[in-house]
Amino acid sequence: MIDKILRQWRVSAAFEALPIEVNGVFDIGCDDSYLLNYFGNCKMCLDGCDPRLTADYSSPNSKLFRGFFPSVLEYNEHRGPYDAIFALAVFEHFSEKDLIDSSRKIAEMLSDNGQLIVTVPHPFVDKILDLLVVLKLIDGQALDEHHGFDPNSLVTLLSKHLQLKSRKTFQFGLNNLFVFKKI
Repeated sequence: MIDKILRQWRVSAAFEALPIEVNGVFDIGCDDSYLLNYFGNCKMCLDGCDPRLTADYSSPNSKLFRGFFPSVLEYNEHRGPYDAIFALAVFEHFSEKDLIDSSRKIAEMLSDNGQLIVTVPHPFVDKILDLLVVLKLIDGQALDEHHGFDPNSLVTLLSKHLQLKSRKTFQFGLNNLFVFKKI
């Protein structure tokens, strides 16, 4: 229950960072397509990928890929360019090498005015999540992949292909929202 409320809050915060005009969206870590469904019944391109893809989301305007980003796109053609690429509560699961590799692919996928919108929790959140799992207030899936990721390192790791446009905290300072554009 709490994890669903936090997800809704995270998606709402990310939507505030959307560019004015959006014709295509890619969701890294789309899971059950919650974020893509937020766009409703529209004609824009709504694509995504997730290694644990559980979505039953289907539309002529949507392509979902089961696998890890960016390698899943080596053999699957995406439609891009995308005006918004989301990575919400995802990059803290990536290794530094995967983040560096991802920055190149994201820059290739973004439209000229497109944005990468990222949320990454504060490292202290791992301790809170552990407690919430013990109390059975959230589902503990993929928490073993958290590795105390430092949100401050994200700008440096993505800097070869992406430039920070804005950054803010939300959820009482326990979550970070980054917006990047391609260089």
